[in-house]
Amino acid sequence: MQTDQPTRAGKSRRLTVLSQAERNALYGLPDFDDFQRADFFAFTEAERAVADRRKGPVERLHCLLQIGYFKAKQAFFNFDGLEIPTEDIEFLLERYFPGDTVALRPLRQDERYTQRAEIAKLFGYRLWSEANRPALIEMAALVARRDVTPTFILIEVLGFLKARQIVRPGYTTLQTVISDVLVAERGRLAQLIEKGLDAGTRAALQDLVVREGTLSELAALKQDAKHFGYKMMVAERQKHATLAPLHTAAKAIVPQLGISQQNTRYYASLVHYYTIFDLRRMTAGQRHLYLLCYAWQRYRQMNDNLVDAFCHGMAQIEQETKEAAEEAYAKAQEKRQREAPRVGRVLLLYVDETVDDATPFGDVRKRAFRIMPKDDLLTAGNRLCDRSDSQMELRWRAVDRVAARFKRTLRPLAMTLDVSAEPTGSPWQAALSWMKTVFNRQQRLTERPLAETPEGTTPERLWPHLFDLDQAGKPTRLRGYGVRISAERLSLGF
Repeated sequence: MQTDQPTRAGKSRRLTVLSQAERNALYGLPDFDDFQRADFFAFTEAERAVADRRKGPVERLHCLLQIGYFKAKQAFFNFDGLEIPTEDIEFLLERYFPGDTVALRPLRQDERYTQRAEIAKLFGYRLWSEANRPALIEMAALVARRDVTPTFILIEVLGFLKARQIVRPGYTTLQTVISDVLVAERGRLAQLIEKGLDAGTRAALQDLVVREGTLSELAALKQDAKHFGYKMMVAERQKHATLAPLHTAAKAIVPQLGISQQNTRYYASLVHYYTIFDLRRMTAGQRHLYLLCYAWQRYRQMNDNLVDAFCHGMAQIEQETKEAAEEAYAKAQEKRQREAPRVGRVLLLYVDETVDDATPFGDVRKRAFRIMPKDDLLTAGNRLCDRSDSQMELRWRAVDRVAARFKRTLRPLAMTLDVSAEPTGSPWQAALSWMKTVFNRQQRLTERPLAETPEGTTPERLWPHLFDLDQAGKPTRLRGYGVRISAERLSLGF
């Protein structure tokens, strides 16, 4: 895994930006097939003129090779010690030196640089010089704020050089440029972070990397919840609370760093990559950078996990109460259907012509009880006199029966969550904020006046389920308001 720490190859002090294969692809000699060889070694008059101005055949052969290779890779090569493909040399000798025997020998340094200058000018390029370094470093520094990985910076640097038609310098020069940029970027970030941290946040960050028993607080924060069980969610809420002050600090500091979300995620990921021992050995600025970005990302992830847990719990309760209400409604309907024939037979006693008007009522009652036992008849009669329960009423009764689960599992989650709404001013967000305030005071909603209930959150059709009502049907006291907020809004989003 790459880090923004300069990685080294073996005992080298230079930054490792490319693998050996990538480096060979960028800086190695072109590997032409027959078609490419004929194409790149087909020279225009202007290109031939540059070669023809050379003093001897060895110099001209060098020049033709450099021109062909430059057209392929926009780079120059020092042929000393390189194995030039025999096919390339034979192709040039056969086409441009017919009948001559020319061997590729080393050139004088002044001749080599003269050829490079003329070839670069021919194609509208400029040779790299130290005068180009400040502009390149400035551009690379801006790129590092977008993505700090060395390979990405190198790609952007190469694009910058190509767009300005500057012959790219050697690999070691680019290594040095990128290394300097990364060191400067780390210094810039460390300075901004140390300037923005207060003493309390410094202490909280330090506490994360102090070993407590077998696991540090940071190690515990790294662990994801395995399920939505009660104890697991208690632990998640505790971790959420631990990160809350650091997230508040990160919200104030991280946006001031001027780095991309990509880099923020990258720095945060390094907390997983490094051990706690590694983090403790880092400079304070570097360690604080990683931990703040981690707090920024991890807190939001935990918030999402708690939302998922809440929605999971709500879905379970929704399903259970729905099934319970449907079952109760079906049983009531079935019981009415079973009772209906016997109730009908009892009612028919009142119009039975075989029953004399002089028959004592006690005898009629006995006949009625033979049709339907007294208790069953009493229950059926009362049921006929009362309004039958609607499915909504049965549903809310089922909700009332699981109110303890709301209080134990879902209410703590809802009170922990940081919830926002678009557009602002949502009555449901106001309701949740009000509930948090009441519960934080260790009060019950039933102890608060109805006037405090946010407007628009208590439709009249739900009054019987949300409030205790007086004889006139007017609300007198809150009853199921918290459940209403949780069940109807929080799980669906504002």
